[in-house]
Amino acid sequence: MYRYYFLLISLLIGTGLDLSAQSFLRTDGQHIINEEGEAVLLKGMGLGGWMLQEGYMMKTAGFANAQFQIKEKITEVAGAQAMEEFYEAWLANHVRKVDIDSLKAWGFNSVRLPMHYNLFTLPIEKEPVPGEHTWLSKGFELTDSLLSWCRDNQMYVILDLHAAPGGQGQDQGISDYDTTKPSLWESKANRDKTVALWMKLAERYKDDPLIAGYDLINEPNWPLDENILLRELYGEITDSIRSIDAQHIIFIEGNWFANDFTGLTPPWDDNMVYSPHKYWSINDQASIQWVLDIRDTYDIPLYFGETGENSNVWFRDAIQLFAEHEIGWAWWPMKKIDDIAGPLSVSRSSGYQSLLEYWEGNGPSPGAQAAKNILMELTEDIRLENCKYQKDVVDAMFRQLEEDTAIPFAENAIPGVVFATDYDMGGPGIAYEDNALATYHVSTGNYTAWNNGWAYRNDGVDIEISEETVNSNGFNVGWLDQGEWMQYHIAVSQPALYDINLRVAADGGDGRFHLGTDGADITATTIVPNTGGWQNWQTVTLRDVFLTPDDQTLTFHVDASGFNLSSLQFSPSGNSSELSPYFVSAYTSTENAIQLNINKPLQESLPSLPAGFSVYVDGTIIPITTVKVNPENPRIIGFTLDHEFKSRESVQISYSGSQVLDIDKMPLGVFTRRVVQNNLPTVHEIPDRVQAEDYFFQQGIQLENTTDTGGGQNIGFLDPGDYLDYYLNVDAAGVYEVAFRTAALSETGAIALQLVDESGNTSILGEISFPPTGGWQSWTTTSTEVELPSGLLQIRILITQPLFNINWFEFSLLRTTAVSTPGLLSNFIIYPNPSMGTFILAGSTQEVQRLTVKVANSLGQVFSTYELPTATQFKQRISLQDQPNGWYFVIVANEKGEQQIHRILKVSQ
Repeated sequence: MYRYYFLLISLLIGTGLDLSAQSFLRTDGQHIINEEGEAVLLKGMGLGGWMLQEGYMMKTAGFANAQFQIKEKITEVAGAQAMEEFYEAWLANHVRKVDIDSLKAWGFNSVRLPMHYNLFTLPIEKEPVPGEHTWLSKGFELTDSLLSWCRDNQMYVILDLHAAPGGQGQDQGISDYDTTKPSLWESKANRDKTVALWMKLAERYKDDPLIAGYDLINEPNWPLDENILLRELYGEITDSIRSIDAQHIIFIEGNWFANDFTGLTPPWDDNMVYSPHKYWSINDQASIQWVLDIRDTYDIPLYFGETGENSNVWFRDAIQLFAEHEIGWAWWPMKKIDDIAGPLSVSRSSGYQSLLEYWEGNGPSPGAQAAKNILMELTEDIRLENCKYQKDVVDAMFRQLEEDTAIPFAENAIPGVVFATDYDMGGPGIAYEDNALATYHVSTGNYTAWNNGWAYRNDGVDIEISEETVNSNGFNVGWLDQGEWMQYHIAVSQPALYDINLRVAADGGDGRFHLGTDGADITATTIVPNTGGWQNWQTVTLRDVFLTPDDQTLTFHVDASGFNLSSLQFSPSGNSSELSPYFVSAYTSTENAIQLNINKPLQESLPSLPAGFSVYVDGTIIPITTVKVNPENPRIIGFTLDHEFKSRESVQISYSGSQVLDIDKMPLGVFTRRVVQNNLPTVHEIPDRVQAEDYFFQQGIQLENTTDTGGGQNIGFLDPGDYLDYYLNVDAAGVYEVAFRTAALSETGAIALQLVDESGNTSILGEISFPPTGGWQSWTTTSTEVELPSGLLQIRILITQPLFNINWFEFSLLRTTAVSTPGLLSNFIIYPNPSMGTFILAGSTQEVQRLTVKVANSLGQVFSTYELPTATQFKQRISLQDQPNGWYFVIVANEKGEQQIHRILKVSQ
């Protein structure tokens, strides 16, 4: 019940209701507008599973994909009367006023109603008089109820014919298509009934401004020659509606799941919207350019009537993409049984699981009465107050677009237990980091499970149901990979030393981790023991970790993969005065700076330089220019140096003094030649050779030692959709030969070489295939030609066809070219991005000019301004050290008013 009260509270404090009268919507050029002429961006939720059940939502797709098949299964086990009672209760409970109230509270302004025709009219084979239409009250009553709830919330409704008479596609689930009966496309009687149904709906709702419009047929998927029959049916429906209703928008979907508009252009009505669907593709402009071209060509609005079924990251990025192009949308769906990818999850009871097993042929029949009881229990479980409200999904769809910050998922009180699954809400690089964030298999051809355990939350963090019994919430984080991390907002009641008992499980002995707080490491790397299995749980204890109420966040860092994590229990173990300060870790934070992490907060005042510290680069001591304790987190000492680090330099730090004191006035322990982790990304000077492992970011690849000439490492274990990003500094614009050193056992591999712009959009530089070589370490060189502009570039190697390894690639200038650039502002790059606080803006201009650089937060508020020296080449350091983690904008402008906007991300280590 607590979820129900949460929703009611949300309604009281967070509705943001527009109390003005609802007005008719219509199209105006490329926009949908209201009667006041204001553009309206529809942000909707599809009420899938209510009027039409789809097998995958019910967990029955393997044996009953279409609704009529589900009904047959229920009738077979429980009887026809029980089946009728089940569906009556299902329709009454699946969507109610509290559901619509909640959607409004969460941020939605519209709903898309997927209608099954058989709630409004009889199938053609059951009509008493062939060719006539018997009208049923149930569908209209349900629709009227929905309209009344939406009217109370000032929300629009789009009527969507999701299951047309006879079924509009070969995908049975989405249209309840019965292959033993004529489809919509094989029966004129079914098409006539479809036209008549829309005429009836128009008669009933023509004067209701709450209706945003009519979505004529959902996702047709049928071989139709040039879509001629689809266009004819759309035209006939349009004419029938317009004979009654001249006001409502008509939404048109293409064939083949809404996206084939062959023969459906140009528009045939002056109040029409094209409504494609978007699933499982990359969220960049290129992925929707085809439909943007339709919009621009015919000056007509777009509306993505279905999208979703992916991770929270994908949701956030898709909504951002739609907003950038002023396109409305409707998510799909609101509720499913036992699923993470939606706002509400319906419980899968043990009884319903036993019924599924019986239907699958893996269990005994429960008997008619027991089956009925199980099904009626399900109709109670679908009521909103009995569903699991998945706040992380809603947070990603709304708050994360406005605030690139992390907020608590749970109250993590210390002393106490912190569940591993209760990391903060926010995007990757802000609340967590994971190597798999979404699936883009429509674009890449390779499906990626973002949450391998498919439990608890919808982020990239992999969560599974756990067998752990100690300090458990029933779930654990698994599939942990090196470089991944999770952040937890914490509430520390008192400053003290704490013993931290971590519950871990491992089927090997390679796992490693460390902890940090507010950007500083507070523990050294700890090895996870082999516990003998992924659900054989043991305790690993970290002794005497100092925490204070000033510590706002705790970060769990994975240093090596191979273990699961269930919980962290914090117990006081002593006073801070019992612990001396000591070196924990150090790393390069910028090209001339080091961050040193100490286990305890220090006094902010330090003795004069060099304060007993020495820094070595490749064995040579170098001058320290400043040493400062970070006032935001006094566990951190920051150093600037009279040296610009290179990515492959070996850096060490020593301390031999006695005057650096902690808050208890205890001296920092001396240390000698401790390793400083060099985090700087490599900027490769071109023309030259680039070692494949010298990327600054990668997705999905692994490294291994190579036996190729020169040794070192190669990249491998490549799948379609994996990619690597590199920074290049190209000396001269021109045509380059690029040679790739590859090896493959028996497959032909392929890549796309892409240029990544400051907004993250990609363009193809070239594509190349690699032959099999007969072995994973049998190397050959393959070349192609690409044209590169001069200056600092970010390029991406996108794997399009596996299975192969890459050792290096090399650019050789063939001939220079005069590459034109758009305006005077060109060839800018910001690196590293993401960064822990300091970024380098570097680039060149076509002529000498004065540039101004402004830095703004995610709300567009400018807080820093830099004036660059008048020159054609420049490099400017941008510091966000005193700003919270999240997204920022860097605006570069010249005196002529031209400007570029770069998006940068500040993250924790």
